[in-house]
Amino acid sequence: MAEVDGRKPDQAGVGSADAVMFCGPCGDVKASSFCKDCHEYLCSSCTRCHERLDITKHHQLLKGAQFPSIYPTRQQMASDSESFEKCNNHPLEDIKIFCKTHHVLCCVACSVAIHEHCKKDYIPDIAQSYIAGAEYSKLQTDIHDLDQLGVQCQADIDRCMKEVDKLNWDEVDKLKKYKEDIIKYLNKREKELIAEMQQLHDHDLSLLKDIQARLKTWQSDLSDAKAKLQSHQQNTYNLFLTAKRTLALVDQLQESLNDMQQQTRYQHYELVKDDHMEKILTDTTGVATLKSADVDVGIGNWTMFYLGLTPI
Repeated sequence: MAEVDGRKPDQAGVGSADAVMFCGPCGDVKASSFCKDCHEYLCSSCTRCHERLDITKHHQLLKGAQFPSIYPTRQQMASDSESFEKCNNHPLEDIKIFCKTHHVLCCVACSVAIHEHCKKDYIPDIAQSYIAGAEYSKLQTDIHDLDQLGVQCQADIDRCMKEVDKLNWDEVDKLKKYKEDIIKYLNKREKELIAEMQQLHDHDLSLLKDIQARLKTWQSDLSDAKAKLQSHQQNTYNLFLTAKRTLALVDQLQESLNDMQQQTRYQHYELVKDDHMEKILTDTTGVATLKSADVDVGIGNWTMFYLGLTPI
């Protein structure tokens, strides 16, 4: 209902006998009655609605000769300095109605237009008893409980943040230790493989050096035989004797050369990569993975409170 005294601003002043009063809810329709309970001027249509609604049908309406030409504003009537919240749908109207059917707060205009057939309470009449009633008492208890749950939730969050930090430190340390173990293992295997390669190298090199020494002796014997034959080229008798003796030596040298040729070899080796390690190196989740799971911090069940009040 409009927060006015029933007159248009350009009309006669307060107390004027010829002042024209207009309907508070409608604003521009001439009023035909005045509700002493609502302190509101009403047109004929709003008067009929007022008389028909359960919540207002017992209000005292002034008509005809009793129709007042002026009445104090609601602010003046509220001697206890009580102020009313304005309706969102009707900015000039006070929220004075609670629709029990739809659980909404509204003004008288909304009550007539939207909630005509609903069960309603007139807020100024029930506010005092409501504050002393069970629902308001439960509301205070619920708010207190929510406050305690909020404190508990903050404590749980603080504890979880510390545990999250500690968990991270512990798992990072574990990963670093695991890395150190892997490096130690790789270093150990590297040393073992290098030692094995060196052993093969030394063995083959020793054999080849031994054959090389035998070859030098063989070459010396062959050179001696050639020199002796060359020295007797002018004496056929001595050349014959030397040649016959050299035949046996040539057979020995041939046999010795064949033996050295057969022994001139080495062991070929190459590094064969481990299949499991190769798979780890090419696997995006190799070495280790993370297994995660939600941790129940144990804060208990939350309680949701439906107050049933939805201002419109």
